[in-house]
Amino acid sequence: MEVYRVGSLGEMVGNEESMKKLSLFASEVENGTKRTPLLVYGPSGIGKTTAIHLLAEEKGWNIVELNASDYRDKETIEKRLISAATSRTLFGKRNLILLDEIDELAARLDKGASGAISELISVAKNPVIFVANDMWDQKISFLRGKVEPLEFKRVDPVAISKLLYRICDRMSMNASKEAIEMISSRSGGDVRSAINDLYVVMGSEGDVTEVIGLRDRKIDVFNLLDKIFFANTLAAPLRSIAGTDLDNDMLIKWVDENIPKRYVAPGDVKQAFDSLSSATMFSTRAMRAQYYTYWRYMNVLMSSGVALSKSRYPDTAQRYTFPKVIRSLSTSKGSRREDVAIARKLQAHFHTGTSRIIKNEMRVLAKMIKAGMKDGDADDINDQMMRTYRLEKDEVKAIVERYG
Repeated sequence: MEVYRVGSLGEMVGNEESMKKLSLFASEVENGTKRTPLLVYGPSGIGKTTAIHLLAEEKGWNIVELNASDYRDKETIEKRLISAATSRTLFGKRNLILLDEIDELAARLDKGASGAISELISVAKNPVIFVANDMWDQKISFLRGKVEPLEFKRVDPVAISKLLYRICDRMSMNASKEAIEMISSRSGGDVRSAINDLYVVMGSEGDVTEVIGLRDRKIDVFNLLDKIFFANTLAAPLRSIAGTDLDNDMLIKWVDENIPKRYVAPGDVKQAFDSLSSATMFSTRAMRAQYYTYWRYMNVLMSSGVALSKSRYPDTAQRYTFPKVIRSLSTSKGSRREDVAIARKLQAHFHTGTSRIIKNEMRVLAKMIKAGMKDGDADDINDQMMRTYRLEKDEVKAIVERYG
């Protein structure tokens, strides 16, 4: 399925006033007015960077971008950004200088880099825009007085619902009203999260409440995966998992499912899976020995180890997918409930726990039923199962289909 992409600023939802100010900024630049650089700020997932990219497309501007995953020393900023800020492209296009995640970027700037950014602001002839989550972050205090703040706020659930309906219509997806309303209300105003949840729900056969419930709303798992796969440092991925409520096993499953989505070089994929395998080994050792110091090694390997496995920047075109093993558990919930109900009937005869009956005795019983049906009348076998074990016909069929 093709990933939904907003085609124009007019298709963006929420933050109408901010969009108008962004468009006014661009128009004044086009008319030759020297504008103070913008600091676009607000929570993640509400469309800040997307709006800026769409603006550049509409104006025919070339984007020269630096984000928290790029190398960030004074020399790089001077060569890459200052040059672009004072000139046009070979074909006469205006450059838009975009410093995304500036609050994350600033925390890891080399000595002199913040001074180079200040110089960039003073000499720029082309538009400059910074993007941050928190404009009051002390790490970007050197920008105060040099930029014009432009706030983007969380988007209203009603607006998010309209967007999700539009996506379903465009992508020929059949999502129920219940699913869309639940996704919108649980999104916390995060548009990107809502769209990701829509794809997760449409890719699952399970109950919508259960499927969405598997996404821990205390963290944005897709944003967390970005912090792992797009990082170029040891500390950033480790720091990103330190504050999450996502349990270790669940995080390992998410990373395992999405390594091939982000890394394309075979060597990168192999090394990432090697790191994740080692993390799983330490997780198992910690549980068996009840010695949780092993989790230190597990955390490093499943976050920083995977992050530093890459030799090239990840493929951003691929969307994240829900772990198949968890989706399988969700979609098989009804079958597992039925198995437990059957096992409880059988307890009177086998005198053991339901899990043991499901794992062992039901497999033996399935083989006996199949053999009996092969040699005799199916109705006789069903009657015998009813008299002996009080099993209904559909329960006998379920045992044969799942364990035969």
